[in-house]
Amino acid sequence: MDKRALIGIALSVLVLVAYQQYINYFYGAPPTGSASAPSVTGVDEKAPAPQTPSAPPSPATPPAVTTAAANKVAAKQPAKEITVETDQYSAVFTTHGARLKSFKFKNFHSSVEKDSPPFEIVSAVAGVPLPLGVRWQVATPEDDSELNFTVQGGDLKLAADAKGKLVFQAQAADGATVSKSLSFAGGSYSIGFDVSVKAADGTALVPEVLLNETSDHSVPNHDAPFEGLIALVDNKIKRELPTEAVKAPEFSGDVSWSGFGYTYFFFALLPESGAQHKVSLKQSGPVLTAAISGPPANGRYTLFIGPKEIEVLKAFDKGLERSIDFGYFGFISIPFRYVLHFFHRFTASYGVDIIILTVLIKLLMWPLTHKSMVSMKSMQKLQPQMEKLKEKFAGDKEKLNREIMELYKRNGVNPLGGCLPMVLQFPVFIGLYNALSTPIELRHAPFLWIKDLSRPDWQSIPFTVSGYHLGIPILTILMGASMFITQWMTPSAGDPNQKKMMMLMPLMFTFMFVSFPAGLTVYWLVNNVLSIAQQYWITRSQA
Repeated sequence: MDKRALIGIALSVLVLVAYQQYINYFYGAPPTGSASAPSVTGVDEKAPAPQTPSAPPSPATPPAVTTAAANKVAAKQPAKEITVETDQYSAVFTTHGARLKSFKFKNFHSSVEKDSPPFEIVSAVAGVPLPLGVRWQVATPEDDSELNFTVQGGDLKLAADAKGKLVFQAQAADGATVSKSLSFAGGSYSIGFDVSVKAADGTALVPEVLLNETSDHSVPNHDAPFEGLIALVDNKIKRELPTEAVKAPEFSGDVSWSGFGYTYFFFALLPESGAQHKVSLKQSGPVLTAAISGPPANGRYTLFIGPKEIEVLKAFDKGLERSIDFGYFGFISIPFRYVLHFFHRFTASYGVDIIILTVLIKLLMWPLTHKSMVSMKSMQKLQPQMEKLKEKFAGDKEKLNREIMELYKRNGVNPLGGCLPMVLQFPVFIGLYNALSTPIELRHAPFLWIKDLSRPDWQSIPFTVSGYHLGIPILTILMGASMFITQWMTPSAGDPNQKKMMMLMPLMFTFMFVSFPAGLTVYWLVNNVLSIAQQYWITRSQA
């Protein structure tokens, strides 16, 4: 063989080696035992993959050796970041631990200001491990926090029905092979998440998936209040506040889903088959860790990171909508919410929807309210006769009570008639409170001068005095004034001192409503205005 041929062969080998190093550096090493498998890159999975001839693996190089060598190369390389962008979110993954470093919603802002950045539900916090870590049990518990993974695939930009995939692999010091596969869709918040851990001898180990959050929530984020761990185990909702983490609660059984909840968002893992799974919550310094694990061969999950929109949650068909806490009066809150949604199709304003809902509630309760007001007006007319009975039977209270009841009976007056509407109003009030303060639809919803119907109205006209953030609660003041007029017009058949005490109620309610959602204040204000009109009409008709 001449000199030029030898030089050509040497150059060809050099080019092949350099090209292979380039591919390994930017796209990662191939997975264990699949040297012929095509690399998954950041393109639509619908696109046809190029056909390349496959060669059988060399018998002198077993798959474990190939994986170990690839991981040694990866360990020397700096961590890579892979960005996944869909119609709904922008996510950043790092090869250091193969974890989620950032997750931003495209359609939800971090504050009510229109120019505020997208809300970031996952971000890097000093001292807090990133979520989607994996832990497994061997002689001592091990995790992948210090592993530098190889990755198949690059940056993804997906829209509509386009799909993409990332596959992370690494080998731990004990020889265990850790694999994480994530599947994305352009128009969905759902992410397929498959995880497996295999020991050096090939046996499957139990992978425990870790979700991490900062344990310090002493300063709440009003735009996304943290609720703690929420899980559905054996068809029962489990809610554990961050303060309960010190007790290290643990649940086992049929786990439909589990994760960290926020008032308007949810970060959850849904096992493909939740039987024989375990969920635990633990606090360690600044870290709040939720762990979920199942049988060794069952590491398939669906990852949901998205808004608490009932229709979106119901689409999973796993009771995920129960993560929304409507309280004991959910049977009232949920219908109210559907009514708001129905009218929103036509009005495009949740403030107007609340007014329409208030009118509907008033119409439904009109007969009871009318009967109550008429009864109280009739009792007021009987006041002179009651005073005479009190003078006549001043020394015999039992006889006085019998005579008063006879007086009511002769005039067809029910002394409890005025109480029933107030009793019915209480669950309606609580149900509407949850319907207006819980769903994400009212988050940052404007109305007139109000910037956010889910927050107190004084925050829409803020000012600062000596470092204190204050505001003008115009809507709350109007509500208090309307309630004062309602109370003043309401007939009273009792002690004058009692009427004076009742006149203090508007003042008490005004102070209470200062911290309530503006949407609820709109409801109470409109309800008071309608009550004033109703009382005026009854007074005129009874005159």
